[in-house]
Amino acid sequence: MNRFRWTVVVALALILVAAGVVYAHGGGSSGQKSAVPTAAEPDGGLAAEQEGAEDPDRNAEAHVGSPAGYQKHNAVRVLAAAPAAGWVGESKLATEDTWEPYVAADPNAGYVYAIYNRYGATCTKSSCPSPQMMLRVSPDGGATWGAEHPLCACTKVSGQWDPTILVTTSGAVLATWMNYNQIVFAKSIDHGQTFSTPVTVSTNSWSDKPWMGASADGNDIYVAYESRSVLNMVVSHNGGASWTAPATLNSDSSVYRYPNGIVVLSGGANGTAVMADSKFPGGSAHSTGPVDIEVWRTTNGGTSWTRNVVTTVFTGVDFRTSSTTTVAGDRGGTLVMEYSGATVAGGNGHVWVRRSTDGGITWSAATELANGSANASFPAIAGGAAGDFRLTWMDARGGAWNVYYRSSTDGGQTWGAEAKISDATSGAGYKSAAGFSSAYGDYDGIAITNLGKSISVAGEGVSFSTGPGAIWLNRQN
Repeated sequence: MNRFRWTVVVALALILVAAGVVYAHGGGSSGQKSAVPTAAEPDGGLAAEQEGAEDPDRNAEAHVGSPAGYQKHNAVRVLAAAPAAGWVGESKLATEDTWEPYVAADPNAGYVYAIYNRYGATCTKSSCPSPQMMLRVSPDGGATWGAEHPLCACTKVSGQWDPTILVTTSGAVLATWMNYNQIVFAKSIDHGQTFSTPVTVSTNSWSDKPWMGASADGNDIYVAYESRSVLNMVVSHNGGASWTAPATLNSDSSVYRYPNGIVVLSGGANGTAVMADSKFPGGSAHSTGPVDIEVWRTTNGGTSWTRNVVTTVFTGVDFRTSSTTTVAGDRGGTLVMEYSGATVAGGNGHVWVRRSTDGGITWSAATELANGSANASFPAIAGGAAGDFRLTWMDARGGAWNVYYRSSTDGGQTWGAEAKISDATSGAGYKSAAGFSSAYGDYDGIAITNLGKSISVAGEGVSFSTGPGAIWLNRQN
């Protein structure tokens, strides 16, 4: 969810109170929650929202929104004049105004699933969330794609953000996202054509930054999220049929964590899982200082967790690019953590990786992928067969942002040559031979298809805060 939206919400609430106006909202593009009182929220939810004003990640009001009559069935056409070696070339997967993509691939079939948010979507019979959670499905490893469609109607939800998506060995598709300030889970067993009714797994009146990990068979599912300086975890050991009450992982306060990777190493009530996050000082976009790169670990199926601060970086040029930490595992049990951050407060972001061969108990020395000569962030990583890892990040060398890719075949001990895979030079005003103007959204994604090919999605746009921007795709040939 984007990172400075809350200032607008609070200001609007104050204006309406001063004017003696009762504001009721039923959807549309403002992203506002309804202020209609209910038995559960006699103040219409405004007090609960104001309690979450420390969230540094809210400015959805400013997004441009999709143009009227946007192509819902847009073709995915390669726009790269000179694709990176071994890659098909970059194409636009979703037209403007879309952001925060993620991608997952079926390990045993050709299906690939891309999930993202669309601002300014319209519905024929009722109000739509704005942004609205959208899905496109490819049956052939990303070569062709079905039409964009929403994951749910969710007509009483004003906005949806922060998607994650996974595919089990049986082909079931698992998804989590935010229905406004609530974290929800849904499942598809028909290759993403329909999803179960979203189930709310958070119990707080305000929650943010969900991230999901699951066992290969999809039976053991972990969802982490942040809520007013509290890092929560909910777990299902029956494929999402039921969920534990949220467990509080941390005991500190006045902090903000971004969970961005969960690996389930073994299933069941005594299973082992590892979660990685970046812990920011304070709850404000203006907070600066050290950022802990954390790994949390359970060996009893999520009942209790231990914390390990692997290293410490610093807030960077701006909050949105300061630090993200993610982690992936291969089928041999090796873990690789990819993270970003500055070496001094206010400095350019770097990107590093570390590996673990003991289930996340200890970690290797850091290997640097982006050296801070330009600002860098937005890591994404995927693991495959034993030793196989693929990753991306963004950096702004040369005066424009680009997506870079590297891979490892030895469990992260060494890494192959770097490839710039944001290789389209046209298709939008923010694209040029140098790259694109800005990252667009907090997340990117990478997956490995059943044929062992990498597929990457990234949000690229005019500016992070306002857009417009779109979801761009590249894949190995």
